[in-house]
Parts: sequence; structure tokens; C-alpha cells
Amino acid sequence: MLRIFLISVFLIFSNLAFGKYISFLDPKSELIISKYLGKNFLIGSANYSFLFWNIYDAELYSTSNKFNSNELAIILKYNRSIDKETLVKETINDIKEQKNISNQQEKDWKSLLETIYVDITTNKKFIAIKMNDKSIFYYNDKKLHESFDEEFNKLFFNIWLRSNSKDPNFTKTLLGE
Repeated sequence: MLRIFLISVFLIFSNLAFGKYISFLDPKSELIISKYLGKNFLIGSANYSFLFWNIYDAELYSTSNKFNSNELAIILKYNRSIDKETLVKETINDIKEQKNISNQQEKDWKSLLETIYVDITTNKKFIAIKMNDKSIFYYNDKKLHESFDEEFNKLFFNIWLRSNSKDPNFTKTLLGE
């Protein structure tokens, strides 16, 4: 019995030490992603932390085992609660890092983000799916919004996927590089 226990502990720690990753994709989330992407492949997974705060875990799915920037899903599993106002503000700041936007665009996109985001609680999932010119957003397996604003959609997903993101190592890991 002790031998089985020790082997189990070894296997658990060896998986952690060697980077084995167990997806947090549950059956409901899998159904949501499959509805839009059909067969999908986990491209990469990463953890986003800021200073000593563990903010969220992320997974990137695509329609093939090679990343397809036109058909993808990002799942964020939050490791801390974040209010909607903070999410909107931070997303607008991330978009502004990528591109100078007009006051009207900022106002329009803040309004759009108000429909995409809710107050986030720990261990809940946010899913963002990109299908060519359309994006679909879910929180806790409930559909929140669809966006047909191609420029917004591109900038939104590039928060995580562009090479000069806030955290390039996070991006590389998420992209499976």
C-alpha cells in the first residue's frame, strides 16, 4: 500500500516537474467550442501572473494542430475575482498599446466590452471564439455577445497572441512555441 502511495506521489510530482498539463476544458466548454470550431486542437496553455498575483490560466484552441489565426478559441480560467470595470479599463489599455484609437472608437469599444464582460469570480471561465470576421464571447458557459467589428476582434485577440504582448513568454507558451 505504501508503495502504491509513493508511486502515485512520484507520478503527480513528475507531471508537475516535467510540464505535463491537464486541460481545464470541461464537457460544457468543449461543446461550446466544438459548436463553432468543429474538431479542435489544444495549441498551448499558459498562466498569466502579475507580480505575485496569479491572475488566470489560459488555453488556446484552433481548428488544426497548427495555429489558425482566423479560427480559434481562448479560454481564461480566472484564479482571482476581478470586477467588470477593471476588465474594461485594462482591455482598452491593451488595445491602445497596439493602436492609436479615436475617442469615438474608445467610447464604442468600451460599450462593447460592457456587454462582453461581467464581474469575474474565481475558477470561472471566459471563452472568446474567433471565426473569421465574427467573435463570440461566453462566461461560465453562458453566451454574452457576438461581435462583427473586425478591427475590434483582431485587436482583442491580439492582447494575448501578438509577439509584442505585455508578456511575450506567456504568448509563446500559449502559442505552443
